[in-house]
Amino acid sequence: MSKEIIESVMKAEEQAESIKKRSEDEAREIIAQAYNEARELEEQLIAETEAKAQEIIAAARSSAEQAVEQLKQQVARESEQTKAKASQQLNQAIQLIVGKVVSPDGSS
Repeated sequence: MSKEIIESVMKAEEQAESIKKRSEDEAREIIAQAYNEARELEEQLIAETEAKAQEIIAAARSSAEQAVEQLKQQVARESEQTKAKASQQLNQAIQLIVGKVVSPDGSS
């Protein structure tokens, strides 16, 4: 009977060792799969973040371009107003000079 008990214990130990090995293999597979999923998620998040950053940059660039265009238009309007005012003042200056140089009766 002791031989049967020893064989039974040995068989139980072999089964336990087999279960332990299978469990360790499964644990390694689960860990490897978790690392792979984490890496894929990290890559996806990086891609999404980079895309969002590009959107923000594009929006900022567009806003800046609009602001520059509005500023150019404002400067052009002010420049035209300044030119018109200068032209008017030039005409007044010419009339004033001509009026001083030429007497009212048309003689110099």
